[in-house]
Amino acid sequence: MVVRIIVLLLSVAFRFSAIAQDKPNFLFLVTEDMSPYLSCYGNKLIKTPNLDKLASQGIRFTQAHSNGTQCSPSRSTLISGKYAISLGTDIHREKRPFNDSFYFPIYLRQAGYYCTNNPKEDYNNQKTPSTVWNQSNNKAHYISRPDKKQPFFAEFNQGITHMTRVATRTTAGRGKRSVDMKDVEVPGYIPDLPEVRDDISWNQDAVVMMDEWVGKKIEELKTNGESENTIIFFFSDHGGTVPRGKAYVYETGTLVPMIVYFPPKWKHLAAMPQPLVTDRLVSFVDFGPTVLSMAGVPVPSFMVGRPFFTDAGKKKENTRNTILTFTANQGPSYIPSRSITDGRFHLIWNFQSAYPNGTRQDYQWQMPAQQAWDKANMEGKLTTNLHKKFWLPVSPFELYNISTDSLETKDLSKNPAYANDFNRLKKLLENELHTQKDVGLIPPQYRHVLQKQGDLFSVVRKSNIDMDEVINAAAVASQKDKSNLKTLTGYLNNKNPVIQYWGASGLCGLAKAGAITTLPKEAKQLFLAAGTIEEARCMIAEAMVYANEKDGLNFLVDEVSKGFNPAVASLQNVGKLALPAADKIKEILAAKNKGNKFYLRSILINCGILPYDDLYKLEAGEKIES
Repeated sequence: MVVRIIVLLLSVAFRFSAIAQDKPNFLFLVTEDMSPYLSCYGNKLIKTPNLDKLASQGIRFTQAHSNGTQCSPSRSTLISGKYAISLGTDIHREKRPFNDSFYFPIYLRQAGYYCTNNPKEDYNNQKTPSTVWNQSNNKAHYISRPDKKQPFFAEFNQGITHMTRVATRTTAGRGKRSVDMKDVEVPGYIPDLPEVRDDISWNQDAVVMMDEWVGKKIEELKTNGESENTIIFFFSDHGGTVPRGKAYVYETGTLVPMIVYFPPKWKHLAAMPQPLVTDRLVSFVDFGPTVLSMAGVPVPSFMVGRPFFTDAGKKKENTRNTILTFTANQGPSYIPSRSITDGRFHLIWNFQSAYPNGTRQDYQWQMPAQQAWDKANMEGKLTTNLHKKFWLPVSPFELYNISTDSLETKDLSKNPAYANDFNRLKKLLENELHTQKDVGLIPPQYRHVLQKQGDLFSVVRKSNIDMDEVINAAAVASQKDKSNLKTLTGYLNNKNPVIQYWGASGLCGLAKAGAITTLPKEAKQLFLAAGTIEEARCMIAEAMVYANEKDGLNFLVDEVSKGFNPAVASLQNVGKLALPAADKIKEILAAKNKGNKFYLRSILINCGILPYDDLYKLEAGEKIES
């Protein structure tokens, strides 16, 4: 009997080994914060020979996009096959409850794969379940699998190109570089300043070092005898480190380099000729379904992405016509934007109409280029409307013809000649937000209340929250149109706190634009009512500041003293109108453990109380976010 059991177990093990050898390995080589800066994408300042070679043998994508514009929203989308805006993981970096089944490597492991991640996760989740990875740390490696015939999925992340490279606050002390500043091409939407050239120049060597790392990883694959059985994916987690890049839904924030190499044994899984350069639209939400499909694993029904290579070996292409991208915040400022592109036109929808793109946050403003642009604006030295636009409250919509204007410098949203394209993309974007039940339009602090019931994806489906109503309210609030005043006022009386918030936000946008100079009585009533969420109060208080009602400023200062982030954002956004509160802000700044000192200094700089160079004047124990 014992002998029969042993024989049976050996037979099962043999069958598993035989099956495993018939599945491809997958290797993800992921760099950070990098737009298509490779020489195979046309960069003439440097050479990236390893990736150029990989591209010459594989498939190079020219329209690959991260869906999120920062690390954690981008990676939570990639690992789940679901948009971060439907999970509530769109705010960088806030750890949220996350459904334990929403990780695609789980399904590879169930199919017999050995799965490793080295080292970065950053999924915006509270804890990654043990079922996701066999190993996930800085030593995780496919060579650790006990059975060398077992197929693997291995991800390696490299931070050489991360914004950390240029987030040095000053250009002083930077060493020798291979690219001269004078040879740099400055994007047209940024003023040509020495610090801008320095940042771009300084970052080029990081791209070269990253390419060397890729070369070592490919050689390592050969040394371990895995190159003939491994499909290689190379990509960046989102766009690059120039100002208006990372964290913004422009192409500079979402367009990434992407190269996929198929060894001869597995070329048939691509269902397209190789080598190849393709403008097929792909995005991070598609990666999980694509890998599962090529591994012959059924794609879970919860995934909204689609395979961009073969569909489970059926040689059926699943091409997409549009890509959805999104951003949520700049530090404490909640300024959600959504966008959609069809590869030719790109439509952006900005929902927080009282705020500019140039909303300071304590990490990205460590780039000398970002500071130089900001300082030039404050000193009135910007000479073109294009360069000034970044510092003005956003328009509700922006439309760009990226086929002729890749840097998105000419907004066509109000051009009658492009009305059809505008309306077509707007309808598609609206449909997508409603289909996905965009949880990202629930303000950040109120999400903490809701997530006590569980992960936000599940909560909005089990509760009576009408996300269609929320999306519609946010749409009206974004428009900055005085004819919507009655509708916005009606939102203030809605029983849903999120609808109330968007009513307050819309009033704030109108007040900031000077479209209204007094607030409806319903605003003051909501402001004073028991149970009103603090985020809605902050929006009303900010609107009150624009309407010269001192109660608004006093409220914001009190909330800032408590460290409430939305109040910090509002007080920073009102600019010089915060001057009457300057003494109180200085008291808070002088107090120990009272809020984020960066933003307090930012408020005082806006008021002319502190010089701009004090922005990063660190005090004992102060920490800047990374």
